[in-house]
Amino acid sequence: MKCSRCIGSGWVCENHDNRPWEGLYACDCGGAGMPCPDCNWPKDAGDAPRLPEGFKTDFDKDGWRH
Repeated sequence: MKCSRCIGSGWVCENHDNRPWEGLYACDCGGAGMPCPDCNWPKDAGDAPRLPEGFKTDFDKDGWRH
């Protein structure tokens, strides 16, 4: 069964945490995503949430820039 808060994506809108961040019913306010408190919240301090499907990390060969 899918989570009713995030509709199974594992992520909700940071501004409206009762709406999914991705998918057909995604919040369109433009806010950032955060892990769903019901199904994707880290259990311990060392744990990390499940990343969104298709997430890719980009590395910049020039290092940090401000």
